[in-house]
Amino acid sequence: MQSEEIVRPDRFRILIIGRANAGKTTILRAVCGAEGEPNVYDQDGNEVRTINSILLPSSLRGEHNIEYSLMFLSNPGFVFHDSRGFESGAVEELELVREFIQKKASLGSMKNQLHAIWYCFSTDSNRFMTAADKEFFNTIDTGTVPVIAIFTKFDALDAAAFSTLSEQGVPFAEAQRRAPEHAQEQFDQNLLPLIKQLAHPPRGVVCLRSLIQKAASELVESTEAALDDSTLKVLLAQAQHVNVELCMKAAVNR
Repeated sequence: MQSEEIVRPDRFRILIIGRANAGKTTILRAVCGAEGEPNVYDQDGNEVRTINSILLPSSLRGEHNIEYSLMFLSNPGFVFHDSRGFESGAVEELELVREFIQKKASLGSMKNQLHAIWYCFSTDSNRFMTAADKEFFNTIDTGTVPVIAIFTKFDALDAAAFSTLSEQGVPFAEAQRRAPEHAQEQFDQNLLPLIKQLAHPPRGVVCLRSLIQKAASELVESTEAALDDSTLKVLLAQAQHVNVELCMKAAVNR
C-alpha cells in the first residue's frame, strides 16, 4: 500500500480559472501545441461526450464540472480542470473551487494532486477584478500549489496607451513603438498593486498579448519558477511543447 502513496505523477495537473471570453482555450492550445477542443473525462476516466466545448460560456456548452479532466490527445502530458470564474455574488462556484483545491492539495498520492493554478483576468474589461476574485485571493490559501495570475488581451492596454500618447502629441510611429512599454508601466502602477496587496497574492504574473506562442512560453517559465518541487519542475518541462530551452534544462538536471 505504501508504494502507491509515492507513485510519481506522469501528467502535470492544472486548474484554470477565468470568466467567459478570458482566453482560456487559446492559452491551453498554445501551451499544448494543440488545435481543436480538448477531450473531456469524468472522475472515473470515462470520456464525456459534450456537444460544445466545456471551456465555452455556460449558456453554450454541456454540463460543466470542475472535477472533469480536460486533455488534448496531441499532448497527454497535461491534465486541466476548468472553473468558470467568479461573477459578483457567485458564492456557489467559489465554494466549489475552494473544496476542489483543498481536496486536491491534501491527496496522499502526488499522482492525483493539483500542481498549479492559472487564474485568468481579461484586461479589456473596465472591471477586471470582481469582489469574488478578491474573495478568492483573500480567503483561499492554496498552500504549496502556486497560483499564476494571467492578464490576457494585454493588447487592449497597448491600444489605450497608444491613444494616450497620441493625445499628448507624440508622433504616430513613436507612439506605436512606445505604447507597449507605456502600457506595462501603467499596469505595474495601477493594476498590479490591487492583486499584490491581497492576503494570498499570486506567485507569478504573466501578461499575454496576441503573440500567444511567446506568451505561452513565458507562462510555462513563470509556472516552473513558482514550483517548489524539483520533480514537478521536470514534469512540467517534459509536458510542455512551447519552450525548448526549458526542456533542455530539465534533461540536464535529471
